[in-house]
Amino acid sequence: MSFTGLFPLFAWATLVCGVLVTLCGALLAWRAWRMAGPPKARRRAQVALILPLTGPVPGFGRLVAALEAQTLRPERLIVAVESLDDPAFGQVRAFEGRTRFALRIVVAGHAVDQAQKCRNQQAALAVLDGSPDVVALMDGDIVPQTWWLSALASPLMDGTADVVIGRRWQQVAGRRLGAHLVAAIDRPLALLPRLSREDASVIWGGSAAFSRAATARMDLRAALDRTLADDLSLADHAAAAGLRVLTRGSLLAPTPASHDVLEAWSFGRRQHQICHIYRPKLWWLALLTIASRLGAFAVGAVVVPGAEGAAAVTVICALSALRQALVGDVGRKLGMPDSVSVRAVQIALGAAQPLVDLFHISVILGAAWTRRVSWGHVDYAVRGRRDIRVAARRSFESPAPMGETLDHPQTW
Repeated sequence: MSFTGLFPLFAWATLVCGVLVTLCGALLAWRAWRMAGPPKARRRAQVALILPLTGPVPGFGRLVAALEAQTLRPERLIVAVESLDDPAFGQVRAFEGRTRFALRIVVAGHAVDQAQKCRNQQAALAVLDGSPDVVALMDGDIVPQTWWLSALASPLMDGTADVVIGRRWQQVAGRRLGAHLVAAIDRPLALLPRLSREDASVIWGGSAAFSRAATARMDLRAALDRTLADDLSLADHAAAAGLRVLTRGSLLAPTPASHDVLEAWSFGRRQHQICHIYRPKLWWLALLTIASRLGAFAVGAVVVPGAEGAAAVTVICALSALRQALVGDVGRKLGMPDSVSVRAVQIALGAAQPLVDLFHISVILGAAWTRRVSWGHVDYAVRGRRDIRVAARRSFESPAPMGETLDHPQTW
């Protein structure tokens, strides 16, 4: 059979594949919606929090208030900054002696062969004295619910897990299209079931807790050496140590975002670059998933004539809008409701899924080149998973390339 004869078969296969991919996304969102609810969190523990910061952190006071309101208040918070002239240093120091938990500031110094975030985390871990029941890593741009820390620590104290992790929940904090695009893309990913395969595992360093035994078995400080990604390096070391990792599906940490489109593109590209370096199979999976849906749109709109093609495109858009509605309801059930306007825009972006997918695939393709990664005010030269060098370091006030500004807190 000639290619001309096979072309209709390929077209229909592409169309069906795109519909099935979209249907799977809607079903997974429905599954998350059915299971959503505040996690059980009742155990007490001595918890030491590790927080890496750099650059301006205007939301630090809000974060301190959220930590003081925790049902399980941390015993101490160790904040690691890059240098004495780091804007974060002065802003955090202003809170010394004013918090309801012990607050310590550590100056990490400049990273050389690892991400600055990882160096900051190592510096904080190096001054961790005593034997806390739980060591928890967090990001400074989250605004945790009152039960957040207890939900992280309880399974560790129950002995049902060695490592407990949550996920980021993007909240639209400004009326910017970029923030809406980030939420529309990232939220459904946060609701996906955790993959048990070692080459697909992730421990998000923005909301992760380790038992006392786990910190010793996996050597947290060593896990952060010579790497650009704390999330993926921690996952590798936890797997190598045979630790039990629990991802709590309802443990979603609210993260306000106000990106414009260019900032959103830069943020997404960096995330996919890191994924491409450390989890290449996941990068390819993301590329093929989005490409299959875009291919279905193209086939339905141009190749398949008549009502069949139009019906397939309509089904994909309707399922995508339904997925976004369910995703928003998950946030509402966990105490993170969207405003009416944000919910309307999110559902509209689902109905306009081809436009979101075009943006997303441009981000993924932009991450195909991984030799140089820009993160905040630092550029990294990457020659391999364990071969990282700081290539350039801008001042905190200087704009980063590709529109990634320093107007927002440089947290991770």
